[in-house]
This record gives sequence, C-alpha cells and structure tokens, in this order.
Amino acid sequence: MPESARARADNQQQDLPRIRAERDDLRSQAQLLARMVQVLEIENHQLKEANTNLRGQVAAQGAVRDLTRRRRT
Repeated sequence: MPESARARADNQQQDLPRIRAERDDLRSQAQLLARMVQVLEIENHQLKEANTNLRGQVAAQGAVRDLTRRRRT
C-alpha cells in the first residue's frame, strides 16, 4: 500500500469515533424532534377541538335574547 493511501486510511480510522459520535448525536436529535412534532400534533388537535366547542357555545349564546338591550317603555 503506498504511503499516501496508508496515511489516508489512518486518518479515516482516527476520524471514525468522532463521526460515529456525530451520527449518534444526530440520531438522538432526530428522535427528539419527532417526539416534539408528535406532541405538537396532539396539542393542535386539542386546540382545534376546544375552538370548535367554543364556537358552539358562542353560537348557542347568540340564540339567547339579549335582555340588556331591551327598549324601555
């Protein structure tokens, strides 16, 4: 094996632990981001349900006559 190829192989072997650590860190970050997206999806769904319920309550209140605006006779 020529000297330059051996030196390149040695450098790659030395870089391997750092690269593996980076890979593991990126994998952990990707898993964390995936979990965060799942939590946000759940919260978004809950907020949409709450919004729908509030709209229903507002609509129901709109059907009730507003006695504060009645005419004085």
